[in-house]
Amino acid sequence: MPSMEHIDTPAIRALERETFAGLDCVDHGLVVLRGATSWGAHDRGFIELPSREGTLRVHLAYDEREAPLAVREDGTEVPDLLLSLTDENDYLACIWARPAAGSPLMGVGVDLSSREHFRERPPRRDGSPARDLSLLLFTETEQSLIPQLEPEDDILAKSALFAAKEAAFKCTASPLRRWYESHDDELLFEVRHFVMEEPGLERGTGRNGAAQAAMDRMGIARVVTHYTEVCGMALVTAVALAE
Repeated sequence: MPSMEHIDTPAIRALERETFAGLDCVDHGLVVLRGATSWGAHDRGFIELPSREGTLRVHLAYDEREAPLAVREDGTEVPDLLLSLTDENDYLACIWARPAAGSPLMGVGVDLSSREHFRERPPRRDGSPARDLSLLLFTETEQSLIPQLEPEDDILAKSALFAAKEAAFKCTASPLRRWYESHDDELLFEVRHFVMEEPGLERGTGRNGAAQAAMDRMGIARVVTHYTEVCGMALVTAVALAE
């Protein structure tokens, strides 16, 4: 197993507090590690979470849509544990929570996006400018948010926008799995169907189209995202809420 370094900064701790503020959780956590290119290379089938009651060790499995879930040794899902994973370069991040009874929290998501994806590229061999990746990934509305989101750092803004869409998609995994347990028809939506519509990124995800229709059917009233910068990357969390 690779040697892992636990990255613990005030920004990460602040992001965790912001993410779960007022959501009434029995326990929650946000962990960033360095030293492996994927969770598969690190976990060997299990993951250790820093719980208020000590280290919580759970096994990892993946559902039909390849979303991670925590399971017991017998393979059954831990019913009260929400979990999301991400990796970028040799960094890993995990967000998890155990909602209390009556909590509006339905799902959690996390994503890392390196600044390198959005750095200015040299011109092509024919002298034409390199294609701006953000023009392919973001709607016109999202592109207009970039200077408002980070007025002095458009690369961080683009990284945060991209990771926010990914994290928003991921936080629907648990409610989607629950929805399929009692429904036969299929909900079809993708990362690109999540649209950021306001500068702070706290609101505006999945407001229309396929993602909004799916959220309505699953009972998700809103998705809230928060972000910070860690080790040259945007780290974004998302929570799906019932109210």
